[in-house]
Amino acid sequence: LKRGVFIKSLKLKHSKSKIDRAGEILKRKTDTSDEVSEALNILSDWRAYHARPLNSFAKVLKDRTQKVSQNAIVAQRLKRTPSILLKLSNHKTMRLSTMQDIGGLRAILDSSEEVYSLLELYRRSRSKHSLFSLNDYIQKPKEDGYRSIHLVYKLKKDPSIFLEIQLRSQLQHIWATGVEVFGTLKNSSFKSGHGNKRWLNFFSLLSSIFALKEGAPILKKHQAMGQIKLIDSTQKAMNQLKVIENLSAYTTVYNIVSQNTAPSRKGSYSLILLNSRENTVSFNTYSASQLEFAVEAYLNLEKKHLNDNQMNVVLVNTGDVKRLEESYPNYFMDTKTLVRNLSLIMVNKFI
Repeated sequence: LKRGVFIKSLKLKHSKSKIDRAGEILKRKTDTSDEVSEALNILSDWRAYHARPLNSFAKVLKDRTQKVSQNAIVAQRLKRTPSILLKLSNHKTMRLSTMQDIGGLRAILDSSEEVYSLLELYRRSRSKHSLFSLNDYIQKPKEDGYRSIHLVYKLKKDPSIFLEIQLRSQLQHIWATGVEVFGTLKNSSFKSGHGNKRWLNFFSLLSSIFALKEGAPILKKHQAMGQIKLIDSTQKAMNQLKVIENLSAYTTVYNIVSQNTAPSRKGSYSLILLNSRENTVSFNTYSASQLEFAVEAYLNLEKKHLNDNQMNVVLVNTGDVKRLEESYPNYFMDTKTLVRNLSLIMVNKFI
C-alpha cells in the first residue's frame, strides 16, 4: 500500500438497502467469493463513512474529559468486521445500516465519580445531534458483570448514522480488558456470554468485587452473599482456575514484533494485528491526514484473515500513539494491572 496517493474517498457510495444486503451476504457465509468480497467493500465503505464525524465527536469528548480529569484517556475505533457480523447474527432483526456502535468512542476515568461528572456535562450540553439512548450499566450492570455508561447519538446527517460513547472507570476498564483477553486466549467470545461457564462465573464475581470497591451496586445474583462470602467465593474461583498463573503464563509470551510509526505521533490512527497463533502483536500508525490509507489497509487485512479467528485486526485512534496500549491493552494482551488487583484480592487487601 503506497502512501501519498488517495486510494478511496470516505464519501458514501452505496444506498442503505445495498448496505443492508451486504450485511446479509456476510452473515450467511454461503455466497460466492466475489459476492463476499464486494460485500466487504461495501461494509468498509459504510464503516469509513463514520470516521469523520467520529473525529469531531472525539474532539468534544476530549474537551469535556479535561474539565473532569487530567488523567482521562480518550480513544476511538471503527468496529471490527467479525464483531459486526457477530452482532448481526445475535440480533436477527438488526440491519447493518442501523447498527449503533460501528463508530465508537471511549473515555476512561479514574473513578465512577468522574464518570458521572462527565455524564452530567453531556446531559447539560446542547447539540444539533440527538441523544438516541442512554444506558447506565454501572447502576444496573449487565448479568455477566459488564459495567459502563453508554450514550448513543443519532447524527443530523444524510444518510443518518449512530455513534456510541462509552464512559468507564479504570476498574471497569480493567475488568472489560480481562474479559476480552481471556476471550482471545480461549478462542471464545466471552464478552458475548459464550465460553467456559466457570470462567464466566469468575468474571461476574470479580465485577461485583470491583463494584464494592467503587461503592456501586453489585450483581443481583450476588446481593444475598455479603462481602465476606463474595470475596471468599472469588478467591476460591481464582485458585481453582489458577487465574493469576494462567494470565501470567499466557500473556507474557506475546511479543510486539513490528511497528511502523507515522512521522507525527499526534492524531495517529493505529492498525493493530493480534496474531494468537504465533503470539505476536504488530501495528502500523498513520497520521490524521492518512485516514484513507488506514481504511484501505484495514479492509485488506480483514479480507486476508476473514475466516481466521486467531487473527484479530482493529483500527483505533488514541490521539497519541504513546497511549495506545493504555487505551486498548486487550490488543496487546496486557493484563499487568488486572494481575496486581487480583493479587490484592487474594491477600484480602483490595477492599
